[in-house]
Amino acid sequence: MGDAEAAPRGTTVDIAAELERLARLHDSGTLSDEEFARAKDAALGRGGARSDSAPADRDSASLGKAANRYVNFQIGMSVLGLVLFLVVFVLVFLPRLNAFPHP
Repeated sequence: MGDAEAAPRGTTVDIAAELERLARLHDSGTLSDEEFARAKDAALGRGGARSDSAPADRDSASLGKAANRYVNFQIGMSVLGLVLFLVVFVLVFLPRLNAFPHP
């Protein structure tokens, strides 16, 4: 599970690696059928509820909000950078350009 440890918790790679590990333990007889089912539900984020509707909507909504915050941050920093550039250009470079004699 070396690659899965490098991935952030809850990613598809992490979940797939955990399911593979659980399947190996179940095949070797270390986990009973009931233990395997509970562990699989926990890995899939179902919290022990045996249904096909995992709370993936909550995770994707959280991920969507994080992505929106990141994009908003990037836009804000771009606008701030543009404003700072214009202030420095107007206050520093334009006066120096006017100081040179024009032919």
